[in-house]
Amino acid sequence: MKQLFILTFLFFGIGCATQAQQIGDSQKKISINMTASEAVEADLVIFNININAEGKSPQEAFQIHKQREEVLAGLLKKFDIKEEDIKFLPVRMNKRYSNDRNNQITVTNQQVSVTFRDFDIYEEIQLTLIENNFDNFNGSFSSTMISEGKEKALVSAIQAAKEKATLIASASGVDLGTIINISYSDYTVTPRSSSGRFDLMEQSSASMMDYNQIVNVTATISIEFSIAD
Repeated sequence: MKQLFILTFLFFGIGCATQAQQIGDSQKKISINMTASEAVEADLVIFNININAEGKSPQEAFQIHKQREEVLAGLLKKFDIKEEDIKFLPVRMNKRYSNDRNNQITVTNQQVSVTFRDFDIYEEIQLTLIENNFDNFNGSFSSTMISEGKEKALVSAIQAAKEKATLIASASGVDLGTIINISYSDYTVTPRSSSGRFDLMEQSSASMMDYNQIVNVTATISIEFSIAD
């Protein structure tokens, strides 16, 4: 994904539902539920790493954990990942019994999330983690255009809802009135993700990361229109 182009697609009327209802004895309404989606190009990778270790004593487990933490910190410095793009939780330590109450071990756990734009470093980071006994990490696509995509999807859903309400009112022989109530929600759907595994394919000059990916941002709107007398 050497060059970035924003791709925009709109999907109207997904899951559209309409109905006319009686409000009290005099006022009627038309309720419209409308969904619209905006597709933006993925130009970010969100990489989640779970640092974990175990040892016969808390000291041993913590020492192994610190070694793995140093490996990850070194990778982030090597690829110049900015501090604001790194999120992590404190180290958590727990006791665990392997077979019986006399066979106790200590396990550690720490979650780290890293966001970066350079897709070329993704595979190298995974290889380095596997070589250093990391066994729990995964990546997903995101975009710097998420906020803009949500706004466009919301505007599209509102416009489509108004058009549908106008059509229903016209076909029913009534006049569409003002908006009585409006509510909305938005969410992001990432169509593709990848996970670190031990059964790695043979390296080659080509990579799936060379193909453009999109992130779908969806907004759902619910609008109630009055029916004019």
